[in-house]
Amino acid sequence: MKEYASRNGLNVQAVLSESRSAKTPNNRPEFDRLIEMLKTGEVDAILCWQMNRLSRNPAESGILQQLLQDEVLKCVQTHDRVFLPGDNAVIFSVESSIANQFVRDLMVNVRRGMHSKAERGWFPGVPPVGYKNDRETRTIVIDDERWLLVRRIWDTFLSGNHTVSEVARMADHEWGLRTMARKRRGDKALSTSGVYALLQNPFYVGFVQYGGKTYAGKHEAMVSQEEFDRAASLIHRRNTARPAIEQKNEPFAYRGLVKCGECGCLITYSAKTRRYKNGNSQVFEYCYCTNRRKDYDCSQKATIKPEELTRQIRQELEKYTIMPEFFKLAVKHLNEYNDLQSQKQQKAYELQQQSIKATEDELRGLQRMLYTGRCNESFFDDESVKLEQRLVMLRKQFNDQEESNKDWRQEAHRFFNFARYAKQDFESDSDDKKRQVLADMGQNLTLLDGRLVFEPIKYLVPVVEARQTMEAEMKRVGTLPQQMKKDAEASMISNWCTRQDSNLRPLAPQANALSS
Repeated sequence: MKEYASRNGLNVQAVLSESRSAKTPNNRPEFDRLIEMLKTGEVDAILCWQMNRLSRNPAESGILQQLLQDEVLKCVQTHDRVFLPGDNAVIFSVESSIANQFVRDLMVNVRRGMHSKAERGWFPGVPPVGYKNDRETRTIVIDDERWLLVRRIWDTFLSGNHTVSEVARMADHEWGLRTMARKRRGDKALSTSGVYALLQNPFYVGFVQYGGKTYAGKHEAMVSQEEFDRAASLIHRRNTARPAIEQKNEPFAYRGLVKCGECGCLITYSAKTRRYKNGNSQVFEYCYCTNRRKDYDCSQKATIKPEELTRQIRQELEKYTIMPEFFKLAVKHLNEYNDLQSQKQQKAYELQQQSIKATEDELRGLQRMLYTGRCNESFFDDESVKLEQRLVMLRKQFNDQEESNKDWRQEAHRFFNFARYAKQDFESDSDDKKRQVLADMGQNLTLLDGRLVFEPIKYLVPVVEARQTMEAEMKRVGTLPQQMKKDAEASMISNWCTRQDSNLRPLAPQANALSS
């Protein structure tokens, strides 16, 4: 185009080059500069190879077309066509639409290609640290420079002797681990959040996650499924919220547990002593928002007395407290109910294992068909991807359900013990017990306009929903003859446990769907 300008004696005021995407508007400074030059009269024509060099979105194409119709832009010259103000506007619109459609088609084709690559077991992008792309084979291979260091991260954390932040510091300062240097990023140490992501990335087990789906990867796994699950349990255990250790003579037992409902800052406490002229003194205690956020002007300026907070906590606790008689029956029948559930779960396990084995047999049969020439490679690739996806899903659902069943009895005992003794513990003289009760009772405890707002933990919700019905049922059962009373108690506890069971098993719907 420079040669074209030279041959035709055109006065080129500027050569503008842009490397940013033209798919979306307001993304290219050089394009904005071009429009400004046209509007100020510095230039009145554009020389480019094709129209798709100028714009690939309707908004910016419309700006150019309007400038052309207003004769602010006198001419757009491409290598094979010229656009003038008096020309038919349809031709310009068609050229612009073709450029826009080219981008859209390209986007669809690229996404389809990336999904297809993920289905074949290869991650369509930059792999996590410890792996690298092989450009010749278009696969993912081991990064020899970083593989052993990343494996060391797993080994160190799995020992259970170090936190994630400690492992991140060791990888940075002691081992010198750096991410792979690239054109615009990389060659940096892993942050604590980066190590968290690493330890929770199923890519290291041999799976590929893309587009909301999980596929069996063909790259070499770094850790086993057991190691991955152990790392997840260690992270969960370390992240479980625990009340801070009570300091001696702490006047405010709820410090660090309650936040402002507007700005999210912690609620703090202070006490001021007022001395009067007659020699008497009076202590005033306040709870209020710390207002630590510099980017937000919190309107929660009012204070609340610690006694009022305590009163509201007692009022909330009352909702979650069960009768002592019900607690005794619950503990008595809980083990019997759990044994019955274990028998049902065993049948579900057997069905799940049969499904997994059947899928594995089907996959092996497909491989034999390929070896004996009864199917071609194209058919094998399509069918094996489907079977591997199904196998990944079945194994994950089986492991999740098994883990959920392990935790159920512990959660059930925790529920009943809290509902029975929480109020009693809160009324004790121990601030540690009060803090523990408050931490167990709810999450995201906030104070807004003088009211304490709880987001109750899921396993406590049925207490509120069924407390009145439960107490009325207890009174009714107490009036029955002894034999009928025993049967009625068992039925009542069984119904309650069934309701609680559905609340404590978040994975149950998946397991039911699998069993069916």
